[in-house]
Amino acid sequence: MDLTKIHTRSVIYFFKRLLQDTAGSLLVKQWKLIEKKDIVLFEDSMLPDVLRIQLDGFENGNEEKLIKYSKKSRNIFYVIKNKDKIVGYCVYYLKPVLSLRGFEKQSVISSIATDKNFRGRGFAERLLKGSIEEMKVNGISVILLYVNVNNLPAIRLYEKTGFRIIKQVENICGQNEKCYQMGLRLA
Repeated sequence: MDLTKIHTRSVIYFFKRLLQDTAGSLLVKQWKLIEKKDIVLFEDSMLPDVLRIQLDGFENGNEEKLIKYSKKSRNIFYVIKNKDKIVGYCVYYLKPVLSLRGFEKQSVISSIATDKNFRGRGFAERLLKGSIEEMKVNGISVILLYVNVNNLPAIRLYEKTGFRIIKQVENICGQNEKCYQMGLRLA
């Protein structure tokens, strides 16, 4: 491929990404919150606990990305508590997509994790189901997420809540890691 084609593709990708980020930010500002028991919006004071949970849950945790979302995506960054202790979190971002159906609002769950001492007790499921309900209220048509192919408990949870494997991808969850892209159609 010659340099002109590479440059053109880079410029197109940059503008497409900029448009999606800008439109996604506008969608976040119009976001309607629903009340969810024990699930609250993220606050700055919660960052150390969220980062600890991320570090325990992911070998290739991306601390910088989570900090960026804590500032940029406050309306769609949640923590779940058990007796005032943060035991999990879920953060996603919004992206508009043109499809055969027209303009669709999609959501991508960027990160969801539960404290290792509270796994298997339904916290992740409640967090995920609460987020899905809020996405329905806000007109999200499709939810996407990525999960390591070896993370069987998470895959089972996602399938239990209606997600289906779309395809296997590499280097999304981490360098040289294989992940499934999973999706849930809401509309």
